[in-house]
Amino acid sequence: MKQEEKRLPLSTVTLVFGAVSIPLAFVGHLCSLAVVLGVYAAAFGWWGQRRASRHLLRYTASSIKHSRNGMRLGIVGTACGLVMWALWASNILLS
Repeated sequence: MKQEEKRLPLSTVTLVFGAVSIPLAFVGHLCSLAVVLGVYAAAFGWWGQRRASRHLLRYTASSIKHSRNGMRLGIVGTACGLVMWALWASNILLS
């Protein structure tokens, strides 16, 4: 019995959150929002990768790729957000 391929849940949300977290890290005081979106993207991506590894060949390759790329972008966005948050808090950017 062949299973239908379907999209991985939250794969597009993961990709969007991860992609949006990077530019938000560099926009004024929105670095805290970038950290939150980055953490969500990393968590959703991790959950999606676990789900995809449990059910091999159930989900489409593009949705798995979206989830993986979103998780990576979320990790980068979180790191950028934390660095910018520290720079704003220490007033280094204002000097």
